[in-house]
Amino acid sequence: SLDGIGPGIERKMRGLLIEKPIDLLLTLPISGIKRELVDTVFMYPSGRYVVVEVTIVRHQPGRSKQTAYKVIVQDKEVSFNLVFFHARKDHLNKVLPVGEKRIISGKLELFDGIQQIVHPEYIIQPSEKIKIERFQAIYPLTAGITQKIMRKSLHSALQLLPELEEWIDPSLKKSRSWPDWSQALKLVHEPNSQEAVAPSYPARERLSYDELYAHQLTLAIARVNNRKKAGRKTVGTGDLVASALDELDFKLTKSQKVSIEDIKEDLAKPYKMNRLLQGDVGSGKTVVAAVSMYISAKNNTQSVLLCPTEVLAEQHFKNFSAWFKNSNIKIELLTGKMPVSKRRGIYQDLEDGVIDILIGTHAVFQDKVKMKNLGLVVVDEQQRFGVKQRFDLVKKSSDQIMPHQLFMTATPIPRTLAMTIFADLETSKIDELPPGRKPVETLVYSDKKKDEIVKRLETVCKSGNQVFWLCTMIEESENLDVQAADEAKEWIKENTNGLNIGLVHSKLSKDQRDKAIENFRSGKTDVLVCTTVIEVGMDVPNASLMVIENAERLGLSQLHQLRGRVGRKADLDAYCVLIYHGEIGEIAKARLEAMKSTNDGFEISEIDMKLRGTGEILGTKQSGGIELRISDLSRDAHLIKKAEKLVEGLNQKDEEISKILLDRWLGDKQNLIIAQ
Repeated sequence: SLDGIGPGIERKMRGLLIEKPIDLLLTLPISGIKRELVDTVFMYPSGRYVVVEVTIVRHQPGRSKQTAYKVIVQDKEVSFNLVFFHARKDHLNKVLPVGEKRIISGKLELFDGIQQIVHPEYIIQPSEKIKIERFQAIYPLTAGITQKIMRKSLHSALQLLPELEEWIDPSLKKSRSWPDWSQALKLVHEPNSQEAVAPSYPARERLSYDELYAHQLTLAIARVNNRKKAGRKTVGTGDLVASALDELDFKLTKSQKVSIEDIKEDLAKPYKMNRLLQGDVGSGKTVVAAVSMYISAKNNTQSVLLCPTEVLAEQHFKNFSAWFKNSNIKIELLTGKMPVSKRRGIYQDLEDGVIDILIGTHAVFQDKVKMKNLGLVVVDEQQRFGVKQRFDLVKKSSDQIMPHQLFMTATPIPRTLAMTIFADLETSKIDELPPGRKPVETLVYSDKKKDEIVKRLETVCKSGNQVFWLCTMIEESENLDVQAADEAKEWIKENTNGLNIGLVHSKLSKDQRDKAIENFRSGKTDVLVCTTVIEVGMDVPNASLMVIENAERLGLSQLHQLRGRVGRKADLDAYCVLIYHGEIGEIAKARLEAMKSTNDGFEISEIDMKLRGTGEILGTKQSGGIELRISDLSRDAHLIKKAEKLVEGLNQKDEEISKILLDRWLGDKQNLIIAQ
């Protein structure tokens, strides 16, 4: 219904996640341009928007409608081209008649050494120059959508803006100079200066506040609803926990004990647990999960441990099977690559209640997986699974009683992010390493010093320890000068004496990968050359050196995860060597410096968020999770606190406004988040 949008443009708008007028209105300008009349485009760089008066010299039609139609024009110093595709010759002759003057405006490009403007945004008579806007918003675009289309569509959408009763505290609104909702949208789409496209501009800040409030409100409703959902009351006595720990033969840290106590209390309540367990790499989260699942099994209920990779699922299965070999607990593994015949047997045993603990990958989401009495769902590396996937999993129980949920992450979440994304979860934190575990020392080297690193590698192996050598890509690329894993293996072999070197990457068959990993775990291999497949799930206590090539290409959280693969044995001196290639940028340099300066994952997550913004801080975009359009959690932490207070003070008469806000910012996703 909007002016300028037909079926073709509508399809293309979806590439910008725009499906409704409100989506268009919430797509804010990313910058702005100041249009000032210049005498000549000479010496102006590519990408610069210009306004210039020209004389039309001649028309140069293309050989067909598919080729470019050029109009050669002359300003006060140089000639350049106006370029049109799918041009109508008669129309262009009318608007750009040879010998006459016109004012044109558009973005300069350089093609074959000649300056050009493709499809000028303005072509007007010199007498009409007052029509050219002095400052104009620039929007994010996708193929087939121009700035002109965006502006025309937005002008139409702005006419639809409803008036909404103000819901923001008047004193807060006044102190921040915030406009009303509809006025705020008009101001951000009609900026008159660079300040008006900055995040701190009052109209933008007000919209960020609205968005953050909507998310806080959704999670607050989810928390209230959670209290209404009957959970499976699971009693975990002190004797039962002690019995589990006897089976595991572990000495717990103080924070592990506190986390187990938190979970034990939650399991005993009549409504379902929703708890997030945060713990740095190697801090012992799996042991806490094992105790929780032991309690569930001893209460005659089933539990599921969901893992993001087969490597991790298989490792957990081996560990759990070893830990509980003397107890009467049936443990099973389910992955997508298992033979169909074996999977059929597992499906039946789950439905009959024979299996107490199921450890699996995405294969657990299959419709055929049904459980007799699912009491506990544990999600490892929870950020790798979307909200919808987790919601599907809790519906697996045949008796429709909601299972307890425990989410685990070794990617420490910045406090401001946790306040927004996980406000509906209780939180436990393991903030200490197991007894005797030493922090890993991190070193940064240029790739010109690889010879020195190989000498260190040889020394490590001869002392009885093992080494990970990580490459960030499998194959060479013309664009990315990344050392291939195959070549790295050969290079290490040529520069060392008598070392057994293994290789793991995704192009190997599963059997080849399994064999290489098992050889490394058992100590038959000294060095494992690998890709990031080992980021999650490789536990080799004897590994004391991690070498990461082209470390500047990886994010901070990923580097920290990889570093956590070494030094997992008490009293072991462990090292992580980060190799960078050539000259690196300021952000990459800051990441490597951060790795050198601290082993604290929570501190690293805060640095990572400052360097990258909210973006993909959790590794993957969550299906049905938080997708902020305007706000940035690192920048807008002060607004989150204000939004939280407003949510706490919510009363019955605010419900209508709250519903409008939730529809506006979250649409159907509010139901998904609230439902879990």
